[in-house]
Order: sequence, then C-alpha cells, then structure tokens
Amino acid sequence: MNILLVCTGNTCRSAMAGGLFEKAIDDDYDGCINIDTAGINVYVPGPASENAVKVMEEMDIDISDHESKQITKEDIEEADLILVMTAGHRNILIDLYPQYSDKVYTFHEYAYGSDEEISDPFGGDEEEYRECALQLKDAIDAVYAKIKQNL
Repeated sequence: MNILLVCTGNTCRSAMAGGLFEKAIDDDYDGCINIDTAGINVYVPGPASENAVKVMEEMDIDISDHESKQITKEDIEEADLILVMTAGHRNILIDLYPQYSDKVYTFHEYAYGSDEEISDPFGGDEEEYRECALQLKDAIDAVYAKIKQNL
C-alpha cells in the first residue's frame, strides 16, 4: 500500500508525519506499507524545518535528511491513499485531480470521520511543533489501526 502525506511546503507537517508513520509501522507490515510525502507549494527543494527536526529527535525519529518536494501527478497516481492536513489541501488536490478524489482525505476525516484539521506550526516555536507532532501521532495511530484491519 502506498500512502502519500501532503501539506503545504513539505517541511513541517508532512515531514514529521512521514517520520511518525514510518516509526509506527511494525515488523508485520514492514514492506507492505510505503510512505511518501510531498507539498502543494514547494518552489525549491529544502530540508525539514529546524524545529520539526528537533521535535522529531525528541521522539527518537530522524528526519534530518528529509528534502521537500512538489507533489506531482505521478505521486497522486501511485498512491493508494492520500492524507492531507486540511480541507483546503484536500480541495486543491481534488480540483487538480478530480479523477483521484476517492483516495484523498484529511487525516482526521480518514481516522475519525471528523472535520478537524492538523494545525500548521510553520514559523512557530518548538512547543507549537510538539503540539502538531502529537496531533499527527494520534491521527497516524488511528489511521494505521484502520489500515491494518483492511490489509
């Protein structure tokens, strides 16, 4: 199963989500689930934000080699599930690629059936990144449990 995690710039939320999701995958499903990340507005590839790297290090996750990338049609086509941070992200992808709308969800929509969004810590302090990481971890745990039921 190919899962694509998408945010705006692919330096904060989706970078952290990628690391968190990779860590969540247990040995029984290693190799069955592939995680990729991308951003909707990535003009120049760059590293994960400094605070994202620090907060992930606190959780024993290394995203220091992350490089942001712009989402492509190929990314959309190859993904079995696309998880985004906000309804705005979902709407942009559905507008651009309506033929793939059946696999685009916000994290909370897929995990809980709710319209809550993952807050954007961009430009914030480490505490805002920690709060975002905890939101992501909770949602990823719920998403992963749901996926394992269907594999």
